[in-house]
Amino acid sequence: MQPALTLQIEAPLVMRQTIIFILGSTLLAACHAANSTVSSEYQTVGKYPRRDTDAARRENEAALGLMARQDYSAAEQALRRALAQDVMFGPAHNNLGLVYYHQSQLYLAAWEFQYAIKLMPNQPEARNNLGLVFEASGKLDQAIDSYGQALKSEPDNPQFLGNCARARVRRGDTSDDLRQMLAKLAVLDSRPDWVIWARQTLVLMKRPANPDASH
Repeated sequence: MQPALTLQIEAPLVMRQTIIFILGSTLLAACHAANSTVSSEYQTVGKYPRRDTDAARRENEAALGLMARQDYSAAEQALRRALAQDVMFGPAHNNLGLVYYHQSQLYLAAWEFQYAIKLMPNQPEARNNLGLVFEASGKLDQAIDSYGQALKSEPDNPQFLGNCARARVRRGDTSDDLRQMLAKLAVLDSRPDWVIWARQTLVLMKRPANPDASH
């Protein structure tokens, strides 16, 4: 399967504070507006789109190496070349969305993730990544919905579990199913910081809201 990345981030206890971006009336509308600024190296609408999937795959693989080195500017150019070869190549849209996310271009990131979802409806990575854009913009309900859609495809994926649990904790949820999600995360995740966060959050949720109430 052609690589399509999903973003890995640190656990909430060790994360730097996320910069909150204020979006317009709806994120999707803003994304369409922002798309007008995208370079003409590739076009997303065409009656007879150019299709050289092998060339697109090679450029996408090159971009993955650049992204691993955090050379996002060069990765963006490689992914634009990939999409100029095959605009319907979903992994390149998803990975370009990740590049934009790392560059704090949330409108463009969301647009690319939305496009990737349409092209790869059965692949959960782009839905998870779109959730990260919503969460970074403070839209927790939409973020949780996107994470939940990713979890439907891979209910035991620790990255999706962690992202959804974190967003729900940030929203102030205290339900039993969130506790079950945190307990599951503590068992399945291999990232020590996330395991510690899940366990500590469970302990905090079990404490009474007012510790003095029992005295």
